[in-house]
Amino acid sequence: MPDCMSHWTLARLTTLGVAAEVLLTGRTFGGAEAVALGIANRALPAEQVLDHALEMAGDIAANVAPMSAAWCKRLLWDSAINNYTPRQVASLETQLHHRVMGSADAREGVSAFLDRRPPRFSSRLSADWTALPDPGS
Repeated sequence: MPDCMSHWTLARLTTLGVAAEVLLTGRTFGGAEAVALGIANRALPAEQVLDHALEMAGDIAANVAPMSAAWCKRLLWDSAINNYTPRQVASLETQLHHRVMGSADAREGVSAFLDRRPPRFSSRLSADWTALPDPGS
């Protein structure tokens, strides 16, 4: 019997048919097949996984404003866990977009892009975090 929320997760990552095949057969498969099934984004040789993950994390840390990344992650997870409707997600995206676009980090991101330099974002989650708005508002 599969566990660790695999029934919930697989059904959302891929089709119900693929989820059923993976969960019912319990068979193992490699990274390339996981990509083909829609379960993974990419398959890399083991010796490249950590370097790739660190490169991606570094890119996000250097080029994405902290609050924008935090709200994006929160909305992604909340919308999946709470089964928000497309309309609720669109409303939340718009509300968060308005928050982000009025910030000093938004201005800094544009300036850094135009100046062809790394951004120097000033927001900090520890000081600037506010919860997501109500999805119905």
